[in-house]
Amino acid sequence: MQSDFAKGLLDPNLPVPDGIVGPDGRDAGKRYDVYRNNVVVSLTEALAAAYPVVKAVVGAEFFAAMAGVHVRKHPPKSPLMIFYGEDFPKFLTRFPPAAQLGYLPDVARLERARREAYHSADATPCPPEKLALLKGSNLFDARLVLHPSLRIIRSRYPIFSIWRYNSTDDKSPIGDAREIAMISRPADILEMQNISKGSAMFIESLMADPLGVAMDKAKGADADFDLSTNLTGLLSAGLLVDII
Repeated sequence: MQSDFAKGLLDPNLPVPDGIVGPDGRDAGKRYDVYRNNVVVSLTEALAAAYPVVKAVVGAEFFAAMAGVHVRKHPPKSPLMIFYGEDFPKFLTRFPPAAQLGYLPDVARLERARREAYHSADATPCPPEKLALLKGSNLFDARLVLHPSLRIIRSRYPIFSIWRYNSTDDKSPIGDAREIAMISRPADILEMQNISKGSAMFIESLMADPLGVAMDKAKGADADFDLSTNLTGLLSAGLLVDII
C-alpha cells in the first residue's frame, strides 16, 4: 500500500491506489490527485530554489517542464529539502531538449556547490603566526587543512560570468573563456570568485598533498603561480583552518 501510494505520487499515468479513502470512508481518488499534483509542484519549487540561475537561463516555463521530468525520475532520498536535487546537474547532461546549452550542467554544478558550501560546517581560521613559524623543509612538508566549505568548480565554459550575469546587477559581457570558480563560506556570507588554473590546482592538491607537492603541481599548471600570494589569500580569507 505504501509503495503504491509513493509510486503513484510521481507518476500521473498510474491509477489511484486501492484503499484510498477519506475520513468518512468514501473513495478519495480526487483528493489523492490533488495531493499528487501538490507534491510535484512542491518538488519543482524546491529545484527552482536550488537552481535559480539555471531557471533564469532557460526561463520559468521551460524550467517547470524540465523540473517536472526530473522530479518524476528522481524522487527525494532525504526528508531534508536542502539535499534534494543533488543529481540535477547530471540529469541535465542527459536531457535532450537542453542539449544546445552545453554550459547548463556546469552552471548547475556551480549552484549545487554554492548550496553545499553554505550548509557546510563552521571552522575557526588558523592564526597566521602558526604558518610563519614554519621554516625550510618543515614548511614544504606541512599539510594545510582548508575550510570545509571550500569548493572548486572547473568548466570549459565561462560559468562564473554566466552566474554573475543572471544573478547580480553586473551585466558585463560574457566572454567565451574557460572559468574556474572558487566557492567558500568562511563566516556568514557565501563568497565566490573566478580563479586561475594555478590557484585551482594548488587548492585541490592541498586537500591531499603536503604544501611542497601542491606548490609544484600549481607551477606545473601555471608558470605564473605565486606561492606567497596564494597562501596570503587563503589566510586573509579565513580559509586555512589548521597546519599539521
